[in-house]
Amino acid sequence: MKSLQVQAVITGIRAKVDRSLGISINTPELSTQEKALFFELQGLNSQLTITPLDEKAEGIETIDKELGGKSYSQRLRAVLFVLWKQEGEQGKFDDFYRLKMEQMIEHFKSKLE
Repeated sequence: MKSLQVQAVITGIRAKVDRSLGISINTPELSTQEKALFFELQGLNSQLTITPLDEKAEGIETIDKELGGKSYSQRLRAVLFVLWKQEGEQGKFDDFYRLKMEQMIEHFKSKLE
């Protein structure tokens, strides 16, 4: 599969609940073959470099994180936060989090010999 380089304009940036960003871009007019190159990359984990053309770039800032790279503990905390919201936000989240973590710890401790 080939890499793809094209001039584009960022037309929208959306903050997502998981603290990532959704970015919309507009490309110049593309031929059917050029459009197909984009469709081949759709859904694939890719690396993106954005270089301004109208202003001088002052080096490259590298963000060295993997896509979806949250740790298991970060993911669990996020899930518990959503559960707390769905259950009506009773009390402080930190208290809810501690309680649920203690329940899980006790659950798995009971499985030990």
